[in-house]
Amino acid sequence: MKKIRSRHRKVFSLIILSFSYLAFTQNISAQTISSEDLSAKLEKRDSLLFNAAFNTCNMKEVESVLAKNFVFYHDEGLGAHTTSQSHKDFVESIQKNFCENKNMKMRREFVKGSSQVFLTDDNNAIQTGTQRFYILVQGESDKIVEESKFSRDWKKIDGDWKLAKELDYAVNTKFNTENTTALYKEIAHMDSVLFDAFNAHDVEKLKTLFTEDLEFYHDKGGLTRYEQNMNSFKENFARASDIHRELIAGSMEVYPIKDYGAVEIAAHRFCHLENGKDVCGTFKFVHVWQKKDGNWKISRVVSYDH
Repeated sequence: MKKIRSRHRKVFSLIILSFSYLAFTQNISAQTISSEDLSAKLEKRDSLLFNAAFNTCNMKEVESVLAKNFVFYHDEGLGAHTTSQSHKDFVESIQKNFCENKNMKMRREFVKGSSQVFLTDDNNAIQTGTQRFYILVQGESDKIVEESKFSRDWKKIDGDWKLAKELDYAVNTKFNTENTTALYKEIAHMDSVLFDAFNAHDVEKLKTLFTEDLEFYHDKGGLTRYEQNMNSFKENFARASDIHRELIAGSMEVYPIKDYGAVEIAAHRFCHLENGKDVCGTFKFVHVWQKKDGNWKISRVVSYDH
């Protein structure tokens, strides 16, 4: 990580205690720019693969995307073993489950904004992102049956990018209850309310969205409480007027806490201008939301992976 100039240190030492969490590096910006064109190319290859698998059953197109030694891994967490499929097994499963089974219609949605591409050298790249799978039933709304994250190894072979390896992980198939869906939407709304206030630098609104017994745990800054964080907001906004936050698309998970509220787990990006360019850092967080008298407030925060 490049050394932050001394004139920024005071500002960022305060920001680290609130929601900025920025680890400003010029390397991040440079890498994003250098992999922009490749990201677009890989998304096209991705679209070709799933259109062939779910719509046209054009197995030649499926084969054209995959490297000969392609391996597919599917991980469902600690409760189950990770499964794997060879190139041959993967192609045969598409043929059997989608092409031969006329009753099974699916679509795959690439979550926009979730893709990141990292070049390891001129002929190798790693792509990460979030995807959703839906079952299609005529006359009904598409039903989501899975959301998962993926990591892919791409290799440039004879001028074409081929998919050599894929791992699907953090697989979520729990979309069966209306209560879970309603809670997710409610917390997503509160996340938006909170960070609309943050981006507007509205300290008075922010004060209403945290409990007075707030505990804020930061992996670099330690434990801070309500008054410290409210004061940090004021100081940060006065010193870094352009700082803004966005939620990473597809990263949010929401779970109920019995007789208390909910927990939100996600990743977000904070940016500010430096030398006329946006410099950004992406970090993970956990928010514990308490619902009291019909109002949602955050009582605990864990901010990490800085």
